[in-house]
Parts: sequence; structure tokens; C-alpha cells
Amino acid sequence: MADGDIRIDTETQLRDGTRVRLFAIESSEYPGGVNYRFHHYDPESGCGILRYDNSQVPTHGAGHHHRHEWDDGDEHVTELEFDDLESHLERFRDEVTDDERK
Repeated sequence: MADGDIRIDTETQLRDGTRVRLFAIESSEYPGGVNYRFHHYDPESGCGILRYDNSQVPTHGAGHHHRHEWDDGDEHVTELEFDDLESHLERFRDEVTDDERK
């Protein structure tokens, strides 16, 4: 694959009405060779529930690869390990699935 090639670009509505947007594009300018954002959110309020993304410059004090989680409107950002896109995406999906079961 080459810079600019889209690896994933989907959006799905879950049983509870929330949505999951997955996007990743090849980019040698980003750590791990891909620019991605995986977002679980409430479309009615626009509020985020969970997001994984990366940045060219470490932000939030949480490194290049990080996780955003919102709890009663408070955002918490933590660093994530990144091995490859597939395992990262699987981890995100597992978290969303676990959250759906609560």
C-alpha cells in the first residue's frame, strides 16, 4: 500500500443507537505508517464515548497513539501501545463491544 491508500472507511449504527466510525489511511508521515481515528459516539448529542487516534506530534501528554474516553462530559486521554492497525482496531472493537454489554 502507498501513502493516501484508504485502509478502512466505515460507519455503523449499534443496537443502542450509538454509532461507530472507523477511518484509516496510509501515511508515512504518521507513527505506525497510518493516520487513523476510530470513534464511538452518540449521534443525537454529538458526544463522544470512546475514540482512538494518533497524531504526528504527541498531544495531551499521551504520546502519538492515544485513547479518549468521556465520563459525564469529562474527557480522559491515555497513551496506547500500537503494534499494527489490525490489532489496534480489534482492541477498539472489543472495548466498544464490552461497553455495549454494560
